[in-house]
Amino acid sequence: MRKPPAKRSRYSEHVETSKEQRPKKTPHAKGQSKNGTNASTKGKELDEETSEIQRIILGNYSIATWYSSPYPDEYKGSQELYICQQCLKYMRYRETLEAHSCPDPFPRGRCVYEDASMVLYEVDGKAHTLYCQNLCLLSKLFLDQKTIYYDIGSFLFYVLLTKQQHSSGTDSLAYTFVGYFSKEKAPVERNNLACILVLPPFRGQSYGQMLIELSYELTKLEGTTGGPEQPLSSQGFHSYRSYWRRAIVQTLLGTTLQTAKYLHHSCERKRHSLEALSLADNQRIYSVSRLAQLTGIRTEDVLFTLEDLGLLGCWHGKYVVCISDETIRKVIAERSINPALRIDPNGLLVDRNDDEYESLSDSSTDISCSDHS
Repeated sequence: MRKPPAKRSRYSEHVETSKEQRPKKTPHAKGQSKNGTNASTKGKELDEETSEIQRIILGNYSIATWYSSPYPDEYKGSQELYICQQCLKYMRYRETLEAHSCPDPFPRGRCVYEDASMVLYEVDGKAHTLYCQNLCLLSKLFLDQKTIYYDIGSFLFYVLLTKQQHSSGTDSLAYTFVGYFSKEKAPVERNNLACILVLPPFRGQSYGQMLIELSYELTKLEGTTGGPEQPLSSQGFHSYRSYWRRAIVQTLLGTTLQTAKYLHHSCERKRHSLEALSLADNQRIYSVSRLAQLTGIRTEDVLFTLEDLGLLGCWHGKYVVCISDETIRKVIAERSINPALRIDPNGLLVDRNDDEYESLSDSSTDISCSDHS
């Protein structure tokens, strides 16, 4: 089977560059500006920097900020902001936070996922406007390319919270805000994620991968495919490439198709000879469109990932995946891919039409030849 013709992917620039690192704030010596010149000539630069919020207090965490966010000017003077974990209201003083009482129930929105340690709530930007505006202001402190939406009624926000027993010893649960992702209610380009944030204290604990995985699980429940809003940052690309690799090898290993059945179906429709493609008994063949349907990943991202893993081939002018389980396991070992699920499939609580999903499940077991060339 020959390899597909090489072409430049929209992710090529990310593949060719190293992973983006978290920005570091460089301390400035007293009386000097950022480039070492006298502060009397560069006083405006120093004033602008010191007037920005340097740290937030959220729950039990004191978190240094990475970027500026357009909070009202009167909240920037102290350089430290106190934020309520429940409503994300921002305050200048600890005493104000301690006296603060949230009028709305928490968590808000509807629960769409829950397991033993965390929950995911869907919050409608139209129904909870102030909360979602506060969420956008908070996220801008840690995202360089984040756009602030004041008209956010067309977005849904999926807020991830960890849960644990309340310290008071009661049966009530205490929740900790970890991160979120947002998406448009009616995306034009099949985007299932517009923005994603995991707060710095929780990074490196797979929460970002869980949010990405949950965004695709919701996409599959809708019976469609999708992907992140473009363009991706370098850090975002590496996170998504890691998920795409894992989801696709997971699907390849978990799906059993008989090669002979596929070839018979294809020969019957296209009059190809069974001898046109020589396959070992332990090899299986897949259509790209079927992989997209099973994973919820849009076709162009499936194609990129298969080519990235060296699993893509061409047969009679069509893209196909024709590999053995041994080949997949070799790729997993070489690329250090962990194909294990990060979420509990039984934790999805979204209402759905049983007939619709039975139909989708039935169609996923058929063998399709309608690949994208």
